[in-house]
Amino acid sequence: MDTIRGTAFLQFGDLLAEHGASLREHLAPHRIGMDVVGDYEKKFSYRSLVQVFEGSAHALEMPYLGMELATRQKSTLLGPLQHLGQTAPTAGEGLAAVVRYMCVYSPSILFHLERRPGCTLLCFDNALPCIQEIPQIVEKSLLHGKLLMAELLGDSFRPTTVLLRHQPQADLAEYQRYFGCQVRFGQDQNALAIRLKDMQRPCVRHDPMLHSIVKFYLEAHSDTNEKLGFEVERHIYALLPKQRCNLEQIAQLLDLHPRALQRRLANDGIDFEERVDEIRRHQAEQLLGQSKLTIGQIAQELGYRRTSSFCRAHQRWFGISPNEHRYLLRT
Repeated sequence: MDTIRGTAFLQFGDLLAEHGASLREHLAPHRIGMDVVGDYEKKFSYRSLVQVFEGSAHALEMPYLGMELATRQKSTLLGPLQHLGQTAPTAGEGLAAVVRYMCVYSPSILFHLERRPGCTLLCFDNALPCIQEIPQIVEKSLLHGKLLMAELLGDSFRPTTVLLRHQPQADLAEYQRYFGCQVRFGQDQNALAIRLKDMQRPCVRHDPMLHSIVKFYLEAHSDTNEKLGFEVERHIYALLPKQRCNLEQIAQLLDLHPRALQRRLANDGIDFEERVDEIRRHQAEQLLGQSKLTIGQIAQELGYRRTSSFCRAHQRWFGISPNEHRYLLRT
């Protein structure tokens, strides 16, 4: 399930070449073949994509790499998702449709929409541990959201605000240049704030018949490729750091009654609380071994309000303290 399409690398080779770097050399350590680059039909590891972008940004001393690449690519969706969004009645409906079927492009990417007074938030997350430490893919993905809205509207588009969990990687002027609005850092989520009037504007390529056909096609394919348990799991990963991970919240995101969701999970042999506990355990081990976060910060990433609660859970999982576990993982 950790996959993304080869179009994610569109324009990347040209960007590297302009800075005297070789695309082949940047891909080789991650065992990504050149035949994958730019090919919508070929897939590779999303985790590798993130590592390539982070490594390239550091190697080139280019902290705005993700935003620059998104600007050059404009839209990497292509295929049925692009047609689905463009042919919707309004930009808001087009955006919601793309979010709904994003799993066709990559099951590792999780966007969702949240209504707020006067605006809608397009929120971005993924299933990788500690999204704060992978800023390039976050900034690239949110900028793609802005560019998608402009594509649907057939006009320039600016969000009212951009929210980022991480701290600035580049000069603040760079963020203003790429997003064209205020960017706020150290927030509790990664999101674009979109005016309601922009969400209600018509799509310039609205085509009811084609929209219906593409939606039918995607619905048929997502039924076989997108299991409910996997969709729930993606939301668990996204909601844990926000300390909002509960059955009721996920049921709302899936447009289901909590009892209906619980019943469908039970039919698939899934206990919600047990799955949350398993994901926390897995994330704890990865963050202790691979991140520089403090124990308190890891506790927050896993959705614990108190570090002591995380330490007790860790003792139950592994029989040792988090500090002892981190020492063993790194020796």
